[in-house]
Amino acid sequence: MKKNILLIDDDKIFNFLSEKTIASLGLANEIHFASNGKQALELLEKCKTGEMQKPDIIFLDLNMPIMNGYEFFEAFLAMDLPNKHLITIVILTSSADPKDIQKTKEMGIKYYFNKPLSRDEIKRLISQEFSLQMN
Repeated sequence: MKKNILLIDDDKIFNFLSEKTIASLGLANEIHFASNGKQALELLEKCKTGEMQKPDIIFLDLNMPIMNGYEFFEAFLAMDLPNKHLITIVILTSSADPKDIQKTKEMGIKYYFNKPLSRDEIKRLISQEFSLQMN
């Protein structure tokens, strides 16, 4: 079952690498990109009008200009988006700071991966969240 994915990261190289990793698994139905949290919220607004399908997974960087990952997550929680509880938020960051890891856990975010995203991490995420086994 293919998933709709939103990658929120200001680093174009990591977006490219993440997209290639996801595509190599045949996982994605659609992949959308946002370079900061504000742009991501604008994309998610399009889900309400049907211009864009709601993502199943959001890969979220923490350190971005304009609106960082923490600010995005707070705004996402306050957003009026039908069935947003079905969206899996995954932190994908270059930060290995224990404070960031702890803060995201306290915010209720279950997955925290360091860049770059690996095939094994995606497989584990998909099998845990969606009960799908991948080769």
